[in-house]
Amino acid sequence: MIDHPEMYDPKGLPEILLTDLSDIRRSGQHLLGLINDILDLARIEAGRLELNKNPLPLIGLLDEMMGTARGLLKEKPVLLRREYQSPLPSVFADEMRVRQVLLNLIANACKFTSAGEIAIGARAHDDEVVIWVRDTGLGIAEADQARVFRTFEQVGDQDTRLQGGTGLGLAICRWLVEIHGGKMWLQSELGKGSIFFFTLPRIRAETNGAQHDSVSALPLKEQAGREW
Repeated sequence: MIDHPEMYDPKGLPEILLTDLSDIRRSGQHLLGLINDILDLARIEAGRLELNKNPLPLIGLLDEMMGTARGLLKEKPVLLRREYQSPLPSVFADEMRVRQVLLNLIANACKFTSAGEIAIGARAHDDEVVIWVRDTGLGIAEADQARVFRTFEQVGDQDTRLQGGTGLGLAICRWLVEIHGGKMWLQSELGKGSIFFFTLPRIRAETNGAQHDSVSALPLKEQAGREW
């Protein structure tokens, strides 16, 4: 009804009706997200979450996530930065689940950052690829940082909690990363922003029986930030 109102009235639907329909759709999408999170949680806790792992090139996926972040930010005065360079080694992972992790981290960054910048980055390191989402948003107090990965935990003040959420997203992200054989952690300072990191096992090219690195591992502080 929202996308094709001409099917119901050639002149279009009244604005007040479109507003109500938008609220209904947004509530439905929120409810669907809650259901999917709870189903994922149940599968993970029961050990029944299956992964469809394949070689996954990262550059295309990260570029897609940059576009998603741009759409979520809309008119916010927030600079979007790309902190990864081509080439990057592929990882051995379930693409749908890696996308789920990135979407959650990016959505949180966009939700809690009203000014400054958000960056998506990645670098190769030993037998893994480190991926991160960095923001200059609200940040998380040191005392709360251990809680953010617990189920049904929401940290921050009342205004932060009014942003919505169930306290499941980060817990599920951490579990999804861990069942891939990676790890997730954060660095944050209240009022200055956060960086959420996670790792995935990389695929190494074999050359005459020896492993070959396709990209150098740059320290995070040396990773070039480019406007997107």
